[in-house]
Amino acid sequence: MPKAVVLDGFGPPDVLTWTDVPLPEPGPGQVRIRVHAAGVSPTDLAIRSGHLKAFALPPRAVLGFEAAGTVDALGPGVTGASVGDEVAALLLELGGYAEYALAATWTPKPPNVPWADAAALPSSAEAAAGVLRELAVHEGQSLVLFGGAGAVGIIATQLAAARGVRVLSVVRSPADADLARALDATPVVAGPDLIARIRAEGPVDAVFDAAGTGVLADAIALAGSPGRVLTLSDPHARDFGVRLSSPTPQRAPGALAEAMSLLAEGRLRMRERITMPLPEAAQAHRRLESGAVRARIVLVA
Repeated sequence: MPKAVVLDGFGPPDVLTWTDVPLPEPGPGQVRIRVHAAGVSPTDLAIRSGHLKAFALPPRAVLGFEAAGTVDALGPGVTGASVGDEVAALLLELGGYAEYALAATWTPKPPNVPWADAAALPSSAEAAAGVLRELAVHEGQSLVLFGGAGAVGIIATQLAAARGVRVLSVVRSPADADLARALDATPVVAGPDLIARIRAEGPVDAVFDAAGTGVLADAIALAGSPGRVLTLSDPHARDFGVRLSSPTPQRAPGALAEAMSLLAEGRLRMRERITMPLPEAAQAHRRLESGAVRARIVLVA
């Protein structure tokens, strides 16, 4: 019987348990993937803890917005995929922390892209492209990006800079500031007088909160209104009148395929990655929440 990391209610990492689950059957337009690697995102942690109420989950849900693996079954009406294909998938209905996952949005994994890299890309690429599309920032405008050194922030910086957008990347350390510069962004290290230091760089057209760590008041002050701010995972978004951007099929169609192509060509930089065994998802969550790990964690089967 296949296994998965099941969410037994909301709470600390211990609510994640490695256990037997039924083999999922692909529905119309879905493929079933034999998972080789699954990315762990900050949003996963927020959902597990119960802080992100926007996600309604069924009992014994399986977390994970992204996975990479081999197609082993096709649902009715599937075209463009065959059993045995190597793919990376964005899992809009979650389910990545498992030996088998169902996906309706996927892209081929090029042979030169490692499994862990492919699994760390889907949600970050879709979120970065999707939020930039929702904010409608364009050439000549300025974007403040909180969490600029994170998995989503790194990709968003590159996509925005490629469009001629000036990115002010809020980071936590001098090392992260060096990374921001390497990605053609202007770094601003978090700390005292942050708002004043950002304003000294010039007008702000929009703010992207990729950190989800209590920056919305500052974001609104910089943008001038909640309507020019988007957050990925701050549970207090509604209290501030800020939109919580969530993955949908329409948010950024084609983002994963484009990012995968750039990655295969060596033209896309990603956050450093470390791997842990899939059954150790709870420990992965603990490590991320402790702050001891700055790299992206990918669970491997």
